[in-house]
Amino acid sequence: MHQPCEVLVVGAGPTGLTAALALTAQGVRVAIVDESSTRHREARASAVHARSLELLAPYGVADRIEAYASPVHDVRFFDWTGREIMRRSPGAIDSQYPALQNVQQWRTEQLLEEELNARGVMVQRDVRFVSLSQDAHGVEVEVVTTGGPCSLRAAFVVAADGAHSAVRHTLGLSMQGSDYPERWIAGELEVREGRPSTESLILFEPDRVSLQFPLDRGRLFFATLKDDELVGRSRGRVDPEEVARVYQSGFGRHAHLGADIAAIPWSSLFTMHQCTAPEYQQGRVFLAGDAAHLCSAAGGNGMNAGIGDAINLAWRLAAHLRIGAGTSIFEGYSLDRREHFEHVNASSDAAHRLLVAHDPECFQLGAPRGLRAAFARLFMHAPATPTLADRELGETSIASVRDPAYVNRVADPALGTMHAGMRIPPLADCSVGFGSPRPWCALCDGFHWTLLIAVASRDDVRAKHIALFDALASSRLRGRVRTIVATADAFSWNAPRPTIYLVRPDGVVAYREDCAPSGIPSPQGIAVWLDRFFRANPSVTLSSSCLEVPDSSIR
Repeated sequence: MHQPCEVLVVGAGPTGLTAALALTAQGVRVAIVDESSTRHREARASAVHARSLELLAPYGVADRIEAYASPVHDVRFFDWTGREIMRRSPGAIDSQYPALQNVQQWRTEQLLEEELNARGVMVQRDVRFVSLSQDAHGVEVEVVTTGGPCSLRAAFVVAADGAHSAVRHTLGLSMQGSDYPERWIAGELEVREGRPSTESLILFEPDRVSLQFPLDRGRLFFATLKDDELVGRSRGRVDPEEVARVYQSGFGRHAHLGADIAAIPWSSLFTMHQCTAPEYQQGRVFLAGDAAHLCSAAGGNGMNAGIGDAINLAWRLAAHLRIGAGTSIFEGYSLDRREHFEHVNASSDAAHRLLVAHDPECFQLGAPRGLRAAFARLFMHAPATPTLADRELGETSIASVRDPAYVNRVADPALGTMHAGMRIPPLADCSVGFGSPRPWCALCDGFHWTLLIAVASRDDVRAKHIALFDALASSRLRGRVRTIVATADAFSWNAPRPTIYLVRPDGVVAYREDCAPSGIPSPQGIAVWLDRFFRANPSVTLSSSCLEVPDSSIR
């Protein structure tokens, strides 16, 4: 507790553990505290999206999570008679992972914590946050431990302490948004079945909607409560028998939908919200995960958004603490993550209102025809593009545009398919046109920045031209950069124009510049971009003449 750290993470849920792991992997000294004495064993948020696993993959934990996860091969919708009214079968997307899988939250946390421990960082438990104060050089944090009050000091603090964040309250930040009126009951159901389920089931009744999702050894069950059920209660623990009663009154009435329940190890009551803090940064303190924003559980975006927050913040903190980036590198955090929240909250809200029949269009055509039409609009977007819905579900289609740091130096921003603010598709071929393909997921390590030079042919580029890019990027990024020349997919995105991309450690393009089909971009543009955020290493100097690339360097 008394060892100095650069970043103190408050909260050891998925968001806090991910932040601590990503920071540690990037060489930042981290301490992580949590007020609980032990890790919980509750299912809670079970949906794991493809994009979250992509972000975790470089840190050695994504494949372990997927090994424990239950796939979702079909999403089936039923009316109150038990008749199937619609079925969706998620397909393959532009990722090495399925769009959606399910695994208990406690398992995800366990695997994240084990990886963090293997890197020498332990969660300090029974540590309750009390208050903090900031100065020009760091943050003083007051906590209470089993041994009494204690002061901790860090350069920065990450508040990942959940929806009722004590850190957020200390900062005087209030959530802005609204509450959904429904009360929900939930439980993890262990069932007596030999073969695991791979189906998500949604049952519509006149006064209730019930959902069950596949888990290892059972199901995760959610349902809305009727007005006369558990009157006066809306949150907290609930008797497992109540969960069983509600389950049997819905799914249990239909032999083809119900399961034989063996045990209910976790049960809860809760309400849902859509709200966000006005800013995700105040001085040296950053909000992440549920401490920063909350959305409906429809779509399973909550935990996944927190993982995305953690990765986005970790590379920024590492850039500042390890490779000399100025504090301006932090300005994009709130912009990036607020934009992401607004996107997933909009889709979650649409799904939520459809599930609980707040959308009047659902029943205008009469059930089940109206429901079928409404779900087709929500999940299919258009009959010819079901893949778009699956990419939305897996969060692989989301791109950012608001952060001024995203730069596209192109004659027409509409040209090409890959822009600043977009993730590099993990399966994209970044080879040089001979030998075996090199997928991006084999190159992205969560540590290095990447200078990706995309050309029609490797033979088009001379070494002296590559050396200019390599030297200027290495001098600003303290050597934490790789220079890759690629053809194949990397060139086809914006062909016939050769393109240079600067890719962040999280796999998102920060800078893109095209040039004429017969040339290669000048290093001057990317040098200007780097100088906005990074101080050049004085041991590496580039004269102005070095930045001028003669046409003779292009064959």
